[in-house]
Amino acid sequence: MNKNPLIFLIAVFIISSCASYKAQYKEGEESFKPSINDDDIVKSFYLIGDVGKSPIGGKSDGLLALEAYMKGKDTKNDHLIFLGDNIYPTGMPKKDTEFRPIAENHLDAQIAVAKQFEGKTIFIPGNHDYYDENLDNVEREKKYIEEALDNKDVWSPKVGCPIDSREISKDIQLIIVDSQWYLAKWDEIPTINDNCDQIKTREQFFLEIESELKKNQGKTILITTHHPIFTNGIHGGQYAAIKHLYPTQNNIPIPVLGSLTSLIRTSGGVSAQDKQNKRYQSYADRMTSLIVASGAPRVMLASGHEHTLQYIVNEGVRQIVSGSGAKKSYVALSDDGLFAYGGKGFAKMDVLKDGSSTVTYYGFENGTYKSLYSKNAIDAPPVFDMSSLPDSIPAFAKANIYNDDRTDKSKFYEGFWGEKYRELYNTDINAHVALLDTLKGGLSVVRPGGGHQTRSLRLVDKDGKEYNLRALKKSAVQFLQTTVFKDKNVADGFDDTTAEDLLFDFYTAAHPYGALVIPTLADAVGVYHTNPEIYYVPKQDALGNYNTEYGDELYMLVERPEENHKELESFGKPDNIESTADVIEKLRRDEKYSIDQDAYVRARMFDMLIGDWDRHQDQWRWSEFDNEDGTTIFKPIPRDRDQVFSNFDGAVFATLRTLVGITNQFATYGDDLDNVKWFNTAATYLDRSLGQEATRETWLAQARYIQDNLSDEEIDIAFKELPPAIYPHKSTKIIIESMKARRDNLVDIASRYYDVLARLAIITGTDKDDYVIVDRIEAGKTKVSIYRNKDGEIADLVRERVYDKKYTDEIWVYALDDDDIIKTTGNARNPIKVRIIGGQNNDIYKLETGKAISVYDHKTKDNTFEELAGARLRKSDNYDVNLYNPRKNIQSNNVLTPAIGFNPDDGIRVGLQNVYTVNGFNRNPNTRVHKLTAGYYFATDGYQIAYEGEFAGVFRGFNLLVKGRYTGPTFAVNFFGFGNETPNFDDDLGFDFNRVRLSRIEGGLGGVYRGEYGSILQVGTTIQGIEVERDADRFIADFPAMENEEEFFERSWFSDVNITYRYSSYDNPINPTRGMKFVFDNGITADVQDFDDVFYYIKPQLGFHNALTRDRKLVLKTLAQAHVIVGDDFEFYQSAQLGQNTGLRGYRTQRFSGESAFATSADVRYSFDQFKTGLIPLQMGVFLGGDVGRVWLDGQRSKRWNNDYGGGIFINSAEAIGATFNLFTGDDGLRFSFQVGFNF
Repeated sequence: MNKNPLIFLIAVFIISSCASYKAQYKEGEESFKPSINDDDIVKSFYLIGDVGKSPIGGKSDGLLALEAYMKGKDTKNDHLIFLGDNIYPTGMPKKDTEFRPIAENHLDAQIAVAKQFEGKTIFIPGNHDYYDENLDNVEREKKYIEEALDNKDVWSPKVGCPIDSREISKDIQLIIVDSQWYLAKWDEIPTINDNCDQIKTREQFFLEIESELKKNQGKTILITTHHPIFTNGIHGGQYAAIKHLYPTQNNIPIPVLGSLTSLIRTSGGVSAQDKQNKRYQSYADRMTSLIVASGAPRVMLASGHEHTLQYIVNEGVRQIVSGSGAKKSYVALSDDGLFAYGGKGFAKMDVLKDGSSTVTYYGFENGTYKSLYSKNAIDAPPVFDMSSLPDSIPAFAKANIYNDDRTDKSKFYEGFWGEKYRELYNTDINAHVALLDTLKGGLSVVRPGGGHQTRSLRLVDKDGKEYNLRALKKSAVQFLQTTVFKDKNVADGFDDTTAEDLLFDFYTAAHPYGALVIPTLADAVGVYHTNPEIYYVPKQDALGNYNTEYGDELYMLVERPEENHKELESFGKPDNIESTADVIEKLRRDEKYSIDQDAYVRARMFDMLIGDWDRHQDQWRWSEFDNEDGTTIFKPIPRDRDQVFSNFDGAVFATLRTLVGITNQFATYGDDLDNVKWFNTAATYLDRSLGQEATRETWLAQARYIQDNLSDEEIDIAFKELPPAIYPHKSTKIIIESMKARRDNLVDIASRYYDVLARLAIITGTDKDDYVIVDRIEAGKTKVSIYRNKDGEIADLVRERVYDKKYTDEIWVYALDDDDIIKTTGNARNPIKVRIIGGQNNDIYKLETGKAISVYDHKTKDNTFEELAGARLRKSDNYDVNLYNPRKNIQSNNVLTPAIGFNPDDGIRVGLQNVYTVNGFNRNPNTRVHKLTAGYYFATDGYQIAYEGEFAGVFRGFNLLVKGRYTGPTFAVNFFGFGNETPNFDDDLGFDFNRVRLSRIEGGLGGVYRGEYGSILQVGTTIQGIEVERDADRFIADFPAMENEEEFFERSWFSDVNITYRYSSYDNPINPTRGMKFVFDNGITADVQDFDDVFYYIKPQLGFHNALTRDRKLVLKTLAQAHVIVGDDFEFYQSAQLGQNTGLRGYRTQRFSGESAFATSADVRYSFDQFKTGLIPLQMGVFLGGDVGRVWLDGQRSKRWNNDYGGGIFINSAEAIGATFNLFTGDDGLRFSFQVGFNF
């Protein structure tokens, strides 16, 4: 093994390769054939993907199988869905090009089958249809199919858009996703999303998926997409053993190199088309967590991409893979697979009358279709036993929200975590009992609802008016899944843990009945509002099967602000009611739409008065009023008042508010609003986008309006709306007195918040032709005017603002789409920094003044720059730069994380890392990141401090990198002399004998480029000053290699020029089951005092994680690393070294030093199932491993390979906490070490 470690590892990996073409079944599945009566089928979906290659004039085997199956079948009520990659290999080329006839042939074969199909046909795009990030290919393909089938509804989604949701029936929803849209390089497609009104970012896509899943969670939901989120084919990292010998399609054997190629393909994620890829993995992880968090029990995913047929169930998510319409490929079963087949064919999903669904797979054999596998995939919805309901229900019921176990806390606990409103949650109230069939004239359940923490039902009355019935008891785990662990399924892990209990307790900071007082307060100050009511809702006939999840607790009933409630006085009796997303889209579309700035600012000041910090986009609806002159104005309807009067008291939150800025939004409700910046975090982006025209006087005037119109008497009356059992509680008087005092402070609060808000001003045009004028009107003041552009002339005013540098540091002017004219004028001194972003189409720039002005527009699209006057021009196709994204995160944040570890050389070591992130306009991915790290080592009393600053966008995608490091005079390294067989006299002389105190002063400057898929290229230069301490009692004092002893112990200065490339990709960053790490670090180091003393070094690393078993619990982790020095002029602390942290875990750190070094390691890791503890869910694992390595030195002949072996345990929790404990032994004896880290 010592001589051939790589061959051994490759052999293990080949043995673990189990992909093949043959049909594979999970045990017991191969004989399972559900009995289905055709009369029970209400809808069938025929699913076939990757059909884009048929013989000239013929059809692929998959199409032939589908065609044969369809003969004689009644398909009028069904859907045929082509799952992408409809044309190989490069999509639809232009007419009159060489490959156009071939492309048409491939499409014609599919179209011929579609014409035989009597139901609805849908084509979705895949990566080959997008070939070379070319939307024109997709558009040509779409038009060809539409014309051939004479159907404008045959392509979905719209070209360049990600999602289309179609109601198939009241019980079935089809969600069509263009997954290549997500994976594409948007910077190479400037027009992507042009046709998408409300989805301009990947995050908005996920929000839309979340919304669709919630809206339709009571239905059977089929999500069709080209790329599967689970797969056991080649794109999922599964290769056949033969591929280790024949890695290419040329059937030329390439041993060893073939295995390395397979390792990189299966583990590296180098291609965006492989699930191991960073972006693909983020897509799959988020989709998984959204499906799980939605609570929708009957979701099926259907995809192509893999040239296989598969049925997978992973984390409760069902995945059909049907991508072998024209090609076949290797596939494995793996732990989550129930069926896998590497031949050609198609799949069919049948939805039955009882709500259940089956999936069946068909191959092609002997000229016809062949049934391969069938499965009852989705169970029918559970039926509640209505006979268990009581015969009579009282008119009133006494109930509380939490029982004593949740709310009975000690004085110490209350001092630590706060008193909050805990008592109110355990106080019984006498509530009206709601019988839904008579309430509001009779209400029926539409579907489940719910936000990130609320369980709710959507109800509707006989007139179509909708209501939300929301449980007062929140879902703690639902909150964690949807807000904290967006990309990780933790649905069951936190149940019945202390973390869940603490989160339940977190909710008690919100007044459970505070929403009841809001209508009276809001009426007094002219703010629109909903009208909540509290009911006890028992289990009852009207809930039907929802009795399983709902009923027998307290609920809040509130109107949904939507068009059927237009008659409500509290909504202003509008002409219509819109969502925030619709309002933002309309404001872009036409200048006739506007926001009532006074009404909006008043509503926001009202938020601050009542302490409602949770005011994100979905917490608003908008009353729409149509004016006689054709204009339309929107006024806000705040809703969901869950967080009013929030009281985050206690030592924990007081400490957090001091250490972590963003936690200041979790404040105590009192006389004043101390931190207006952080309190308003959730709504700041709305204030900048919707309150663009609100001046300082607007904010102050609306604060004064509330002061003038909300009297003490009105406040007293409002709180009488609390339940009689709640009103006498001591908290009521405290809130009332605090509100009166806060009202009196409201103008000051408004002034302070405006100061925060105005530092950055954002003003937008429309998606029509605009005329934008930036005028430096006087010293420190800038006026921005946006008009309609009619034939190049100024027309109607859209909006206008004057900004004062006393309050505003920067102005971002977004002209948005269409052909705009942009002009600057005026030369007043001390101008505000202005950034002008042109947007799509041909913009004309006429800049008469360019001082403190930057212009951003597309590099590859036509624009006209008549005059720039010295303005800074940034032409770039960077999607994020050119996009107006109202939700763009402009907040800075600070994160402090601790770490602790131990090894025999350092002893206990503790560390802190503080990362301060600034998000401004230019970012990659942030504007600035300041990272400060400190560590202390108890065994040597050593310490070090390091700084790293990264500044975005210095040169063509490179960020500026600034580094500094200092180690104290007691900081120590080890040195045992040069060579591969140096002795260690620890037992006789102790650890200190080989320790060398090394003081280091280091500073560096360079650039870093971060690739989209996990690669990092870093180029830089460093100056190092290193001083070795003389110690007569240690090895270093008698080291014989020193020519000039005095000079050796003086501080030496070195210059280093370095280029490092890093790439990493892991399916789980803390406990990978598949992944790859590659590092190529090289540079030149020279002695500043004598540049003839110079050497070149190279330090490569290559490591893999590969699962060895189907359940992915047994994983092989391998790592090979080397260090080669060319040149003799290096010091011992610059030599090629091996030791505990550099390849030999069973040895002391820096144990061997030479001119070159090589080490390879292998661990077999086993992960146990996650289990719950009293605090948090944990996963543990064990590993056994070994290392082998050596160093080389000129003139020294050694055949020895130093090796060690050992094992340990590892622990992680929800990808946030990781710990490793190691025990290894080599010639230095047993060595124990551990490391605990946090990832917040």
